[in-house]
Amino acid sequence: MPTPSQLNPKHCEEFVKTLHTTPYASIDPSLTKLPTPFVVCIIGGHGAAGDGLARAYAKAGASGILLASRNRTKLEATAHQARNISLPPPKVVTATCDITSAASVQALVHTTMSEFGRLDVLIVNAGYSEPMIRDVVQESPIDFKSAFDVHVLGTFHAAHYFLPLLLSTRSLFASFISISSMGAPTVTGIVSHAHYCVSKAAQMRLMEVIREQYGAYGIFCVSVHPGGLVGEMAMMYSSSEVFSLLTDSPDLVGAFCVWLTRPDSGRRREVLNGRFLSCKWDVKELEGKFGEILSKDLLRFRIAVG
Repeated sequence: MPTPSQLNPKHCEEFVKTLHTTPYASIDPSLTKLPTPFVVCIIGGHGAAGDGLARAYAKAGASGILLASRNRTKLEATAHQARNISLPPPKVVTATCDITSAASVQALVHTTMSEFGRLDVLIVNAGYSEPMIRDVVQESPIDFKSAFDVHVLGTFHAAHYFLPLLLSTRSLFASFISISSMGAPTVTGIVSHAHYCVSKAAQMRLMEVIREQYGAYGIFCVSVHPGGLVGEMAMMYSSSEVFSLLTDSPDLVGAFCVWLTRPDSGRRREVLNGRFLSCKWDVKELEGKFGEILSKDLLRFRIAVG
């Protein structure tokens, strides 16, 4: 019989009854009007989730979007989408950044300041995955280290260098979002490859620590599962069994993140800060569980002792 730990991903996925695969009225970014100025930086700003995030913030009226990754050519394709999705178009800037490099992330902060002079939302979407080998003897130590370099050290770099800018902007919407995964609570099953799942779990815990340290200063920190997306890593490394599960629109995670950070987000910021969320959850049903989330301190990692 499966243990609670083995069932944890299923319980997370089904935290609310209604699950979505595409954007819907409650989170439609085209129905949102973000304040001006409003600047979002997306590290990992291309690919399935990166494209969806950029499109959503453009639809919602962000005045500035900074897209960063190691591949400038792919960023330009995403930037073209964002510039041509709404009127007036946002100012979209692309920048090369290796999130595993402290100097590179620090340079990205300087680019943000020189181009926009402020930052309202930082989204870490950089990801790393190699073939899904469910055996630590067979997995590569190099892959294991690389996953931690991107997911954990990279997220630390983003926090270390960008939090001062988020704080100095004094935005009412100051937010730090990491694009996480249902792999974070996973210990067994078809996607339980250690390098990815363990590094995603550590990334999620880091976000909880950041919330404890900076929540009182107005920083909203969450880890967001982006759904099952057909992205570059999935196309390279997913088995046919896994690939059949990748049925979600990348626009869903973008719309969900806009919902988290839009002007009416006060109660959401209070309740959800520091927690693990899925963009697939129906937001009305999620709001209906706010009391339970607070009273039981749900959607966080802990060691069960009773």
